[in-house]
Amino acid sequence: MANPPLISDLAQQAPPGPLLLAFSGGLDSTVLLHLLVEAGLGPRLRVVHINHQLQPDSGDWAEHCQQIVAGLELPCEVIAVQVEAGKGIEAGARQARYHALFADAHRDGATVITAHHRDDQAETLLLRLLRGAGVQGLAAMRGLDHRQEIAVWRPLLDQPRSVLERHAHEQGLQWQDDPSNQDQSLRRNYLRHSILPALRQRWRGADEILARTAQHMGDARELLDERAQQDADACGVSSQRFPLPGLAALGPPRQRNLLRWWLHRRGASAPSAAVLAELLALQDAAQDSQARVEWGNWAVRLFQGALYLLPRHVLAPWQGELLWSADSPPPTLPFWRLATMAEEGGVSLMRPPGDLTLRPFTGGARLLRNGMHQRIKELWRAAGVPPWQRHQWPLLYRGETLVSVPLVGLADGEEAASCEEWFLLPHSS
Repeated sequence: MANPPLISDLAQQAPPGPLLLAFSGGLDSTVLLHLLVEAGLGPRLRVVHINHQLQPDSGDWAEHCQQIVAGLELPCEVIAVQVEAGKGIEAGARQARYHALFADAHRDGATVITAHHRDDQAETLLLRLLRGAGVQGLAAMRGLDHRQEIAVWRPLLDQPRSVLERHAHEQGLQWQDDPSNQDQSLRRNYLRHSILPALRQRWRGADEILARTAQHMGDARELLDERAQQDADACGVSSQRFPLPGLAALGPPRQRNLLRWWLHRRGASAPSAAVLAELLALQDAAQDSQARVEWGNWAVRLFQGALYLLPRHVLAPWQGELLWSADSPPPTLPFWRLATMAEEGGVSLMRPPGDLTLRPFTGGARLLRNGMHQRIKELWRAAGVPPWQRHQWPLLYRGETLVSVPLVGLADGEEAASCEEWFLLPHSS
């Protein structure tokens, strides 16, 4: 592989800002690591090795990765994850890996870089085809994508693995081979070692053909996304809320396309055809229904005629009590954070002076307003606050007296001029 053109492309195509390389220590990511450094991207590059803890030698592999990265005078962080194998080792490892990478990238808004190449694209296309995926799935991977508000860059996606392997040998690079890559009980490995070699033998350039098909599907996906964006604007769909009334004006294919687009934009795993049908059936539920549809780690809740997408773990109510002392940073909450700057989805919370206590909402909580003790439940219902959020937002107390309620405001006797305005913001999922 001729180095200069590829290195030049990397330097020119790199997204702005911090870069975060997912480094396994295998051949592909080792080649990419060195190319990124040679391209002059080292000063804004961080390296993360995800230790899935699935192999006895995983600790040794992590140490190897740290040594390789240290030799290039770059920072390297090892993150150990727990893999939930309920739906298979492959899916569990991938989910744990990306959850850790995105959480790390959120710290400084870094672009996540992966070493996927053309062979990986062919395998991904076949896997999704055999799952019965539609256009969105068959478009497979993009060179630059966005997931959960994080950019994902795959600069080697057009390169066959044979080219990377030749480059690694020519440059004398050292890498480690994961023995689990030979385990053909795993679907991707079976395709890699048994199916794709047979296809290549019968159809010359099979990988290139499959990658080209993925590109055609990518073009079709772009058109479908444009249509979905237009329909979303017409239906009043936002990242946080999906109103259902506008769906009735769309034909079934556009309804399904809009729902898939919204779920993908929010970072949810693709729903099956059966789950998608359940979501569309929510149009017929009662307006005040709290119906829900769940799949994988995700849940869609219906409230006041709109859909809300949530990771299932954030549906749990907050319990406990936290002290917020005067002139101290706000305490940490499980699903929401307190910030001084407003963002999309933020909820105003006025903070009176002095030492305060944060307590969870209870059904009988009341706020003294306009000379009357008004029930928080009714105030929030009128404001359109979904039930699950009511049990996650904190109420501010001075001693035993409720003095401030998110979105509602202050109790009688509290002066707005002496308060600080804070904002409850949802943690990124």
